[in-house]
Amino acid sequence: MTAPKPLYAVVKAHVMAHIRDGSWPPGTRIPSENALGPALGVSRITINRAFAELARDGVLHKVAGVGTFVARAKPRFGLVTIQDIAEEIAARGMAWSCQVLKLAEEALPAEAAAALGLPAGQPVPHSRILHRGDGAPIQLEARWLRPGYGAGYLTQDFTRATTFAHLVRTGRATEMEQSISALLPDATLARLLDLPRSQPCLVIRRTTFTEGVPMTFSRLVQPADRFEIAGRAALAPL
Repeated sequence: MTAPKPLYAVVKAHVMAHIRDGSWPPGTRIPSENALGPALGVSRITINRAFAELARDGVLHKVAGVGTFVARAKPRFGLVTIQDIAEEIAARGMAWSCQVLKLAEEALPAEAAAALGLPAGQPVPHSRILHRGDGAPIQLEARWLRPGYGAGYLTQDFTRATTFAHLVRTGRATEMEQSISALLPDATLARLLDLPRSQPCLVIRRTTFTEGVPMTFSRLVQPADRFEIAGRAALAPL
């Protein structure tokens, strides 16, 4: 004989059923603990536990003083692939928008110079763009290009199409290398990404190559709780 489910598990199943059948799509404010408890015949403590576990699993999102909402899926970035961030954000049901903070020639900083194999201080095309999903900051993208690569880069309107989309059209990347690290934001970064300075961010450093020559270097900074990195690759037989 199968033991009955704990009451909090029944509540979780009730919430998940409404999400799966489309009754509560992403962004929906669901009934409060005080309202759902009597409707299901369980205590507020039981509802609270169910909501807490679903929030921990990324299914629900609690906003203090406002309510509990069905969480939107996070944009996903590949470990061994490159995607257009606008498409990734849209694939998670959010509207992509961006703010171009800088689009000009700029002297190469040391990190970008080392990645591109060029002298520090050399002027190169540079962009700095804040990407958003449904208005919330998702990624701060800084990109430097080897001169002559990505024709017309500095004349583009990157609020209409991303830097990635332009470089796919005009460039010819044959390889990619990237690393991921973590940092705590300084005051400027915390303001741009709308997060407290105690909240960690992940940093992707990415270099693309054409026939072995580095052509672009990007530094992509994301709040750690607003996106995920995932990938799948074939393995050689053991």
